[in-house]
Amino acid sequence: MAGRLDWKVALVTGGGSGIGQATALAFAREGAKVVVADVLVEGGEDTVKRVNSASGEAVFVKTNVAEAAEVEAMVEYAVDTYGRLDCAFNNASIAGAGARTAEYTREQWDRVISVNLTGVWLCMKYEIDQMEKTGCGRYR
Repeated sequence: MAGRLDWKVALVTGGGSGIGQATALAFAREGAKVVVADVLVEGGEDTVKRVNSASGEAVFVKTNVAEAAEVEAMVEYAVDTYGRLDCAFNNASIAGAGARTAEYTREQWDRVISVNLTGVWLCMKYEIDQMEKTGCGRYR
């Protein structure tokens, strides 16, 4: 039986653990080629190993989603590797400090916002641009 994502390319940020890793494995089970992105190399490489050992196909790219140049390079890597980008799961996030609001520093706040909000926006910005160029994916 054909997978629902046969011939598709999926990009998963935060793919080195937890929900991101589970999603990368699910995409692969459905036939997608998976690009796993994470700031933590060990976790990302572990996910790729799991996908590939289960007869899937995956590659890893180290990416800090809070950095525009890294996000742009991540999307370019996906397209250079597999020729297209069909779907993305922008899952990378951080928990931040476990502090009361009044005790939270501006630096702590800015870091959480840069990863959890700006990082998702940057990913979508470059992913959608690529999908529009190639006519792949759904982005509206």
